[in-house]
Amino acid sequence: MVRSLVPRLPGRVVRRARLERILEDGVNAGTVLVSAPAGSGKTLLLASWAASHPGPVAWLSVECEDAEPTQFWSRVLDSLRAVGGFPAGSLLATMRVPPSFDPRFVSVFADACGRLPHPVVLVLDDMHLLAGTPAVQSLAAAVRRGLGNVRLVIATRSDPALPLQRLRLSGQLTEIRSEALRFDAAEAKQLLADHDVILEPAQMQTLLAKTEGWAAGLRLAALSLRTSNDVEATVEALAGDERSVADYFAEEVLANQDPALRRFLLDTCVVGRISAELADALTGRTDGQQFLVRLERDNLFVVALNHRRAWYRYHQLFGDLLRHRLKTQDPERRRVLHRRAARWFADHGELLEAARHLRAAEDWLGLARFVLRAAGAEILGPERPALVALLRDAPADLVGGHAEVAAAAAVAAYAEYDPVGVATHMARARELLDPLPPADARLTETVLVTLDAVLAWMKADPSRQVGAAREAIRQLEGVSPADMPAAPVYRIAAGTVLAMGKLWSGELDAAEAMLASTISALAARSAMTPVLALHLHGNTAVLMAMAGRLRAARREVDLGLAVADELGWTFLPPSATVLLAESMIRLLEADIEACSVAVERGHTSLGEFRDRYTETSFGLVQARLALSADNPPAARAHLGQLRQRMSDWVIPRFLAEWYELVEAEILLAEGRAHEVAALLSAEKGPPDLARPGAHRMVLLARSYLATDEPRRCLELVAPLLGGAPIDNGPTVDAWLLAALAHDRLRGEGEAEVALAHALAVSAPEGIARPFLLAGDRVRALLERHNRVDDAHHEFVSMLVGKLGGTADRSEAPQLLEPLTNRERAVLLLLPTMMSNAEIADELFVSVNTVKAHLKSLYRKFGATSRRQAVVRARELGLLSGAGTRTTPGGP
Repeated sequence: MVRSLVPRLPGRVVRRARLERILEDGVNAGTVLVSAPAGSGKTLLLASWAASHPGPVAWLSVECEDAEPTQFWSRVLDSLRAVGGFPAGSLLATMRVPPSFDPRFVSVFADACGRLPHPVVLVLDDMHLLAGTPAVQSLAAAVRRGLGNVRLVIATRSDPALPLQRLRLSGQLTEIRSEALRFDAAEAKQLLADHDVILEPAQMQTLLAKTEGWAAGLRLAALSLRTSNDVEATVEALAGDERSVADYFAEEVLANQDPALRRFLLDTCVVGRISAELADALTGRTDGQQFLVRLERDNLFVVALNHRRAWYRYHQLFGDLLRHRLKTQDPERRRVLHRRAARWFADHGELLEAARHLRAAEDWLGLARFVLRAAGAEILGPERPALVALLRDAPADLVGGHAEVAAAAAVAAYAEYDPVGVATHMARARELLDPLPPADARLTETVLVTLDAVLAWMKADPSRQVGAAREAIRQLEGVSPADMPAAPVYRIAAGTVLAMGKLWSGELDAAEAMLASTISALAARSAMTPVLALHLHGNTAVLMAMAGRLRAARREVDLGLAVADELGWTFLPPSATVLLAESMIRLLEADIEACSVAVERGHTSLGEFRDRYTETSFGLVQARLALSADNPPAARAHLGQLRQRMSDWVIPRFLAEWYELVEAEILLAEGRAHEVAALLSAEKGPPDLARPGAHRMVLLARSYLATDEPRRCLELVAPLLGGAPIDNGPTVDAWLLAALAHDRLRGEGEAEVALAHALAVSAPEGIARPFLLAGDRVRALLERHNRVDDAHHEFVSMLVGKLGGTADRSEAPQLLEPLTNRERAVLLLLPTMMSNAEIADELFVSVNTVKAHLKSLYRKFGATSRRQAVVRARELGLLSGAGTRTTPGGP
């Protein structure tokens, strides 16, 4: 956090009003560029101006590690949030950078900036450290889009590769360069006076001429001159360029300090920021706080980073000098100090900072071991690019010659979505395991097994994914977090990979249980990261949508989309699975437009990322969506394109079966029902009613109904109609097909009962697609149902309207009260010559029960006789023909 705060001003500072006025006017106009060499006073000027600026000023002290866009934008967002200034609901207050950076994030960020009602200043200090990096390229893209009320102030030693000319031409760029930053005589006099140095006018003129008003030179001169016995000789001894001025005075300043302070400065210069506790860890002493207070009091190029004086940093020029001296004079101690810093940061949970110091110490084995056992957890978070960058320069002989270094290289390859690199480095690591001590070999093998599962997911091999994930979980259960702090995170990752493998293997109940338990556990520990939330909610929603539990699926989608919207990730790869579930829900709801939007957004979010599971599923949804829009040629084209895209992949059996089922749907829509039986032949084995077996049975039944074989249709769907629904989707289909088949056989009672069952399952979930694919006859059944039963009136009216029928019940005669299912069964037998006793036998009830139903029917129809009741029922459209005897029994 300390890098996201405006540096604290020293007790004595020269306020440069002329420059502060330029800065104020510049941020009102747009962007400010402060470009000048090191030591020109850029940071102090900006900190002084920020202290009096009326609006919020966010500050980011850039470091070399911010070269990766993910880390850079994460720091930018942290800095902006540190000062607030956002209205309630602003995306900038919640959005986060995805762990794998996507250039589309820049557009989302720029749009969010454009919606801010008031200006917020963002200072990017030391931007020269990122010259030529992807971070600057992404910032240039943001500047080109326009950042609205986020006003940039950039401090740098060299001009960044931003569209500066465009800003100049539009009058939105204010530039402050070296000449403007030079101290004039009055400012130099005040600076020296603050250090109790008074020069004669001639001496001042000489000093200004030799330093050219350079701020660092003047400050160093002040520190040196206040202890000099011969001021004039010191001034005259200066050489003529800035570097020699800095070197001369820095040497003078260091030479004038006591040995203990010089040792303290050299020992603590290896870190970018320093606290008393960290200083004691580096020096092995206990007086770090006293040294830091002394440095600040004497204005020895140390800057307090907060008002509590808990953290400090050295002025960059002074820090560079100290680090150079340490490296040249005592390189081995430098490595020791970096290792001490790594240990301190690791103990305080700053894993990435610890890894950086191991890299600086060139302790490649230590870095690899630390990544495998602790920092590997950062691979699942926004720090993954920075971690990869640290491992990228590992010596080739170590990568190929040491198991732990090779395994760390495999982790880095996963972070870059490089399955070939993962496999290659893993294989080499396993070849090198034997020379390791047993404990080290066991921990390394545990990481490699976890990577086996991840690699199987990357290759979309669900059976391998399940097996490897199970083995990883087994091994991780035997690992203590004390030995491997990242083990709990690896366990979550392996469990999530296992659940996704179960899903795409077709073991949907097991997958759902695993995902639900993981969500509950993470929520209870408040450990739900955005990436995990999107994986878990998205895959759970897909499972529920597959089961036709649309309301539950909608809740999971809403949770996932809320995370994506809040973070600005809606159009990025982590959101693809949530959008897939959204498209599946909309497909079953028969909302063609919303489904189409979800599919388009899903493809957009995937971009170039090859998630074959999701990509294939989107292709199948597109084909089914085309059928819902009554466009079989488009559906066949989508299926053909999908086959071509997946030609280099052995598609899992579960998805292959779904592909076949969509092919069958297309055949039915093309009027080629006779080909469906051959495609879904019973020779492939009897379905077990599990997914997608029930769907296969339904499609076969549809083909028999389409070829005018209603009895065969009824035989096929019969197993789906008993007991609790296996899946709501095929259950609705099965009852609806039963209704249509009974209607074809003139079994009006059975048809009505079956339709009521279909509606009882579909209406609460909003499953509309099966009705709309069934054609005109189902419309007649729905219209008749709506006249006698208002249990699902709104849903039925919607279906009737979509089918082109009359949804308004007021246009037809109405019953005084809806009929019960049993009353409807009795009514359908009234046109026959059956006696009350025969009706009772047919319905397996007593004669008195039949009489009671007849009495109720007469009352509801306003009739006084059996004949009047039949006539009234026909007027209401509840009876469709002559009184032929039918068989109410059946599925």
